[in-house]
Amino acid sequence: MKSVPKRQSAAGYRVFLSHSDKDRWIAKPDSVRNGIEKCDEFVVLLSRYSKDRPWVLIEIGAAWGLRKPIIAIIDKIGPKEMPDILNPYKAIDLNDFDQYISQFLRRAKVRR
Repeated sequence: MKSVPKRQSAAGYRVFLSHSDKDRWIAKPDSVRNGIEKCDEFVVLLSRYSKDRPWVLIEIGAAWGLRKPIIAIIDKIGPKEMPDILNPYKAIDLNDFDQYISQFLRRAKVRR
């Protein structure tokens, strides 16, 4: 399990992307703890590979404990397969990822 802190705007708005190693075709690895602490929002890629992985669940818990906004990007799993801790948060299907990008750009722009 590896995760990626991503810097997404000139204003310094940061997104932390949590995922399984088996999903690395979508995301590339980097540091974990500092990335979660410094991010402005936490995005978790939930797939059949990551939904039950201990490190993914630990990272979600860390983001929750730090009161970070959490967004789940789901790939071929249903709402009932998501960890209970994510129930109050928004989930976006991977096929609708451009919807997340549009919303992200609005949030990042407001932070400028």
